[in-house]
Amino acid sequence: MPGKHVRFASVSTAYPAAVPSLSYSAPSVPSSSGPRTPPSITAPLPSPAYRHGQSHKRSQSYPAPTRLHNLLAYSHHPTINYDVSLPTSSITTKYSGLSTSTFSEPAVYPPVSSLMIQIPHHSWPISITPSYNGQYVTVHDVFSAVYHSLRKNVSSSEYAAISSKKDAEKVRMAYETRYRRLRDRRAYEAEKKQGLKRVDFLNNHTRFMGLSTSSHNAGVWVLHLT
Repeated sequence: MPGKHVRFASVSTAYPAAVPSLSYSAPSVPSSSGPRTPPSITAPLPSPAYRHGQSHKRSQSYPAPTRLHNLLAYSHHPTINYDVSLPTSSITTKYSGLSTSTFSEPAVYPPVSSLMIQIPHHSWPISITPSYNGQYVTVHDVFSAVYHSLRKNVSSSEYAAISSKKDAEKVRMAYETRYRRLRDRRAYEAEKKQGLKRVDFLNNHTRFMGLSTSSHNAGVWVLHLT
């Protein structure tokens, strides 16, 4: 494609074991790092923490079905506003705030030591393990893992395998849009140099709509984006 190019990074971009925690702020210029504490805001959620009207308990004397935290549950009107192409510090909510402890709550109940997420039509399983408390996967762990997984680079062979020139052009345009939105010149050049990333393959469907159980793979959660 004359005059139009994409870059492919030669270094690994796997995220570290300790990832930045969430903070409450309006969406802003992307940054790959952020504060290390969850948001310190006060207003409660309008509904219980878990679907089916049950909250987390430390002990359980009988088996219970897996229930997803409300912040993560799939909805046409999700509680939070999050563009997965941006750091988790850009998360906002239509409510006045969320308690600090909300993001450190278990992502599912009963708590689990690992989660697997799949994005429809993409072969990039997102494996999540505890990084916030080392014991169970939290809400914060899920958001962080999704963001950092989508920041991983793709290879030239993956780009070449795109089924049509039209789709390849959409990916290239997403890549250009991603680094051109940065106002700082150094950040602009650094982002451009890093090359194509998984997030560029989402065809601009980057708004988080929540997770649901997979009808094909037991134990796998499906990430919905729009």
